[in-house]
Amino acid sequence: MDGNPRVAYMLQHGPVPHWVKVARKQREQNAREAAAARRKPNTELPRGRHRAPRSWWGWPATAMGASLLYGLHVLDTVGPALAAHNIGILT
Repeated sequence: MDGNPRVAYMLQHGPVPHWVKVARKQREQNAREAAAARRKPNTELPRGRHRAPRSWWGWPATAMGASLLYGLHVLDTVGPALAAHNIGILT
């Protein structure tokens, strides 16, 4: 063990305190976790500009269809009254 700086330090200053060992273990654990995270493939969906656009036709198509059906119903209801005045909408 000649030339080993750790042994020389221990002989000069005494054994290393417990918190030094705990801190070293935590640093090593954090380094292992970071390396594992870098190796792990990214399984999340990409976000931002490269994400596929959402389909727009779900609720808007329902709203437009409901509006058209409501307009048709109103025209069927009010249409005969308007045709009696001969204004040219339903002839």
